[in-house]
Amino acid sequence: MLLLMIRDGLDVRKLRAGNWKEVLSAVITVKLLSSCQLPESCWKALWLIAPQIISAMGFLVRSSSLDPSLTLPFTVPTVTSLTALLRQGEGLIANPQHVILVLGALQSLPLDHLSPTVYNASFLAIHEALFAIIKCHRQVISKAAPSFLNVFYRLVASIMQEGRQRGDTDSGVDSDVYLQCSRLTERMYSHIAATPESFTALPAFMVAQYVTELQKVTLRPDVKLHLTEGIYCIMDLCMEQDIKFLRAGLHTGVREVFNELHSNYIHYHKTQRQGEDKYTV
Repeated sequence: MLLLMIRDGLDVRKLRAGNWKEVLSAVITVKLLSSCQLPESCWKALWLIAPQIISAMGFLVRSSSLDPSLTLPFTVPTVTSLTALLRQGEGLIANPQHVILVLGALQSLPLDHLSPTVYNASFLAIHEALFAIIKCHRQVISKAAPSFLNVFYRLVASIMQEGRQRGDTDSGVDSDVYLQCSRLTERMYSHIAATPESFTALPAFMVAQYVTELQKVTLRPDVKLHLTEGIYCIMDLCMEQDIKFLRAGLHTGVREVFNELHSNYIHYHKTQRQGEDKYTV
C-alpha cells in the first residue's frame, strides 16, 4: 500500500499544480522506508521499484529547482531522500544510469542569490549526495566521473564566490556557514584523491578549474585555508606532464595564480608529506 501511495504521490503534475506538500509526504515516506527493517517480500518490492522512484524524484528535483521558494521546504528534502536511497542501495542499484540521473538532478539545484540558511541547506544536500555516491557506488564513478566533477565544481565555484572577502561581514553567524561549507569542500577533495583510479585523467582539469575561479576573487583567509588544503590533495595526483600541461595551457593571469599555488604546494605541503611518509616507513 505504501509503495502504491509513493508511486501515485511522486507526480510532477501535482508539484506544478502547487500541491507540493502532498508530493512531499511521498518523498518523506521514501526516506523512512529506505531506512526501515522490512520483511523480505516488502524489501524486495521496494528495491524492485527503486529505479522508478529515483527517476521520479530526479524529475521532481529538476522541476522544483525552477522555483527558488521551494528550495528549503521541498527540493532539499527530496535530495535528502534520494541520498538515503543511494546509501541504502549500495549493491542493490545495479544500473549506473540511475546514479547518473541523480547527478543530473543535482546540477539543477540553485546555489546563487540565496540566504545563508538556504545556501547552507542546498550545499549540504548536494555534498551529502555526492558523498553517498563516492562511498557506496564507486563502480559508477569511473563511468560518471565528469558528471560527478561537474556537480562538485558547482560547489567549489559557489563557495569561492560566497567566501570572498567582504569587509565587515566576514565575521558572525553567516560567515560560519561559508566556513563550514569550505570544510566540506576540503573533505570532498580528499575523498576524490582517495579514489584516484576513478579520476585518473582529471586531476589537471580539476586544478585548472580551481585556479581559474581563484583568479576572480580574493578569498577570506579561513575559507582559503580549507580550499587550499583540499586542492593540494588533488595536486598530489598530478604527474609532471600534468604540471607542464597546466603551465602551457593556462592564460597568463591564471598561470600566475597556478605558479604561486604550485610553489606553495612544493614548499609547504609536498615537503611535509614526504617527511611524514619517511617517518611512517
